[in-house]
Amino acid sequence: MKVLKATKTQYNSLNGYENGLSKLEFAKDVNDNWIVGIEVLNDNNFAEIRTQLNELTQIEFIEPII
Repeated sequence: MKVLKATKTQYNSLNGYENGLSKLEFAKDVNDNWIVGIEVLNDNNFAEIRTQLNELTQIEFIEPII
C-alpha cells in the first residue's frame, strides 16, 4: 500500500490543516517517517493544498511487527 511521506518542513506546513470537518493529520511509521494516506490526493476537502500534497514522496507502507 502506498502512502505519502513528508519532510519535517512539509509536515510543519501541512499537519493540522482543517477544512470543515476534515483535518489532515500525519502519523509516524516504523522508520520514523511522517506519513499520511494517499487518498488525501483525491479528497476535495484538501483541494486548496493539493499542489503541496502532490509534492510529498510516495513510499510503500511497512506494517509494524507486533
